[in-house]
Amino acid sequence: MASAAALFSSVGIGLSLGVAAPAQADPVMLGVYTYTQEDGRTDTWGVWPSCVPTVGDLREPLELAVACRLHVETQRVSVGGDARLADGQWTYSTSVKEGFQCADGSWAPITETYKFDDIALRGTRSVANNEACGGTIAPAIHTFPFTLAYKEPLKTQVKVYPLDCEPGGLRWCT
Repeated sequence: MASAAALFSSVGIGLSLGVAAPAQADPVMLGVYTYTQEDGRTDTWGVWPSCVPTVGDLREPLELAVACRLHVETQRVSVGGDARLADGQWTYSTSVKEGFQCADGSWAPITETYKFDDIALRGTRSVANNEACGGTIAPAIHTFPFTLAYKEPLKTQVKVYPLDCEPGGLRWCT
């Protein structure tokens, strides 16, 4: 009787260890968001992901945010780009040729870097410039905190994982 209980116990443990669900990540940002900078400037961001399956050990595709890019499309205040996940924050940088105007009417370039947390919906916008305007503007980096608030879904359908990958083996994707 004791050996039968041990056998059923072993089989139960084996079954519970042998059944595993595919690894799924938390959903990445998708939709229209209101961008509000600390100084009161607002903008509208359209955000959608484009991801590829992470192969892992070839048994199951791993849908992880590290294999995604977030495409950020903006309306007015900020500049859009493709964000990548780094150290728990989505980050993208973009160069703006006509960043600010000098007193003589010429333009000076800037680099804008956006970093944001997709869970807390908070981030920073850093604006960097080199010496400009004939030396009258010193090199600087200005940082502006901002928040994001979900507004509505995107008007177009987005396929988060656009590649179709065959099961098993080398995961050939098309």
